[in-house]
Amino acid sequence: MIDRLFDSSTIPLLARMAAFAERRHEVLAGNIANVSTPDYRTRDLPVADFKAALAEAVAGHRQEGGPGKAAWSFTAARGKPGADKLFPRELFRAVEGAPRSLTFQDGNNRSIEQEVMEITKNSLMQSMAIELMNVQMNRLQSVISERA
Repeated sequence: MIDRLFDSSTIPLLARMAAFAERRHEVLAGNIANVSTPDYRTRDLPVADFKAALAEAVAGHRQEGGPGKAAWSFTAARGKPGADKLFPRELFRAVEGAPRSLTFQDGNNRSIEQEVMEITKNSLMQSMAIELMNVQMNRLQSVISERA
């Protein structure tokens, strides 16, 4: 029962966003840690692919919704893709990033400024997802305790 309540909200999507941002932060921090490692190539997660999967999930949410109906479910049902199909593990695997700057004589393509900027943007995305989850949880708590 409670699983259906969460699945019909945006909480699962926000949780995926927060998890993606957490994994991406690890990868970007690794880039900074290897800033002086010879022949190191910066890595990143496929951000565009994740955004496309998120857009597909939101589009599915809008199509299934109707007046008085639960808008969508995050679990696979009636031939609809579930979380594992919308957000496959490949989206959470680091790949060599596109060169963001010059390649130095030691073979490294570092740019500490670019990496710090990406970490900052990523941190903001994660904070937004967590804050929106908090808002939704507070609403659910209000409804459950009849304080709405």
